[in-house]
Amino acid sequence: MEPRRDEGIVLRKWPVTESSLVVTWFTRQAGKIKTMAKGARRMRGPFVGQLDLFYRDEVLYLPSRRSELHLLTECAVLEPHVGLRESVERLAAAQYVVELVELATEWEDPQPVVFEELAGILGTLEAVREPGPVLVWFEMRLLRWAGWQPRWRADRPEERLLESLGAMNLAGAARVRVAPEQLVAAWRVVWGAWDNSVGREPRTRRLLGKIGN
Repeated sequence: MEPRRDEGIVLRKWPVTESSLVVTWFTRQAGKIKTMAKGARRMRGPFVGQLDLFYRDEVLYLPSRRSELHLLTECAVLEPHVGLRESVERLAAAQYVVELVELATEWEDPQPVVFEELAGILGTLEAVREPGPVLVWFEMRLLRWAGWQPRWRADRPEERLLESLGAMNLAGAARVRVAPEQLVAAWRVVWGAWDNSVGREPRTRRLLGKIGN
């Protein structure tokens, strides 16, 4: 098969040999894919400084004919999102976001809108002071792409907040300021919907700590 060039964001990586990594990407054209990066763990390997969590890279890979594991042949960093590593809160928020995408999507199911939203929220998390509202916003977006159609109750302030957030774009959500207790109550509604719809609880929920407080 012919090599494919794409743009991808690193969701996860793990060692498979002393010299190689498997990398899970969310790509613009192909959706979620896995690639083998041979030699990526070597000090002078072909991918030094190019493969890390949250990196947005231009990639060239050779599709496999027999499995979902493709061969990465070239990689170039487009956006490393270094600001996500400047605080524990930003790092936890970014880890949560990429795990949500990994759990909510299928292998090799192209979702270019999800790619754009993922790239957008990672950039926003580098700068926003209170990440809680944008995380709730993004989780609701994923749920709606998965088919969730909520019916909000006007007598519940947390559901009024969610209805308001759901009508905003990312920039609007980034400007929202909300009391911590109301944010937690709203998030619990979204978490219940996530567990019912996706059925796999993100392990990184416990890392969120006091985000939004």
